Amino acid sequence: MDFNLQADSREISVFRKEVQEWLQENMRGAEELRWSATWSTRENEEEYGFRRKLARKLGGRGWLFPMFPVEYGGGGLAIDHQLVLESELDRYGISLAAVFYTLARIVAPVILKWGTEEQKRNFLPPMLRGEVSVWQVLTEPQGGSDIATCRTKAIRDGDHYVVNGQKVMVGYHHPPDFLWTLVCTDPSGPRHENLGWLYIPGNSDGITIQPMRLMMGIKNAVFFDNVRVPAFNLVGGENNGWSVANTHLELEHGGEGRVGADPLVERVVEYCRETRVAATPLLEDTSVRDMIADMMIELHVVHLFARRNFWHRYVREPHPYGGAQFRYYQRMVRLRNGERLQQIMGYHALVPDLTVNEVVDFEYVVRSGPGMLHGGGTLDTDRLVFARRVGLGRPTKEKAPETI
Repeated sequence: MDFNLQADSREISVFRKEVQEWLQENMRGAEELRWSATWSTRENEEEYGFRRKLARKLGGRGWLFPMFPVEYGGGGLAIDHQLVLESELDRYGISLAAVFYTLARIVAPVILKWGTEEQKRNFLPPMLRGEVSVWQVLTEPQGGSDIATCRTKAIRDGDHYVVNGQKVMVGYHHPPDFLWTLVCTDPSGPRHENLGWLYIPGNSDGITIQPMRLMMGIKNAVFFDNVRVPAFNLVGGENNGWSVANTHLELEHGGEGRVGADPLVERVVEYCRETRVAATPLLEDTSVRDMIADMMIELHVVHLFARRNFWHRYVREPHPYGGAQFRYYQRMVRLRNGERLQQIMGYHALVPDLTVNEVVDFEYVVRSGPGMLHGGGTLDTDRLVFARRVGLGRPTKEKAPETI
């Protein structure tokens, strides 16, 4: 891996200056906002509006999905340009993947790989321009992490599918424009050979969304009652949904990679420098310094795992177990960091601070530790994928699914 910028240095320098000036203009007012996390208990309409507007502006320049083809609304740029955009956005405490809450960052690559040319030209441009929000809709009440147990049925009726069923633990505060939905297209078919993916308009008749207020934030239950969806919206083919799901899950489970850093340690150091016990700053306590050092080391490892996966994805060399390895380690580090904060701060770690970015709000870090162990599959899911990819328990190793 080589993360040095490869394109002509003058070209990249000019592009970086362009991005810096553009962000300086378009991030005005952001300093008064305090970004919320992906699974958020904060409902800040002003922030949400700012993020949606920012996404449309980035999308209009092809910068929201900088490496996607221009004909679908992307920027047609190189990995060097993506790294510049990510690093400059990181200065504002945000990333391209989290400009606003939309799973388009996962759904768009899957459609680019599995969609027909006509589907790509219909579905991708609004996503890549930041004009629509998309929820991924997989989990069902009886299935948990085992999405192959899908019971939400989609039965073909002429030029439409009729969808009936229920999904849980999905979405965000605001209703979606589209639901990227795993369905059972052949209820009598064998497991893994009876699934499909439908791109369902969120305003379709028969869809009911009920909020689920959880420790980690607001999620939803979605009910489908005779929802009619054009057959054109089936991506990847009937009964081929498991192959499509492998691509989707590889991205969701860390295979996409990221390049942003975690700002938590910086705020912990600031807190320990300013907080005194018996007139002595906490930072002078050797046990506190040890815990901060452990946090710093482990977060740096998380960052390197993410960058490695990012690199492998974009040079088209899938890392067999990189996604599961990264995701498992990241979640365990988050859990350990919540425990460390409680050791350092005591009960103060349990007091929310609405004046800061939620991802560095100590109370949120503590609360999100156990909560994040279950989102997008459990730790057991990570371990199982990792074992299969390194060849444990089976005669042959499982290959990493291709993404883009």
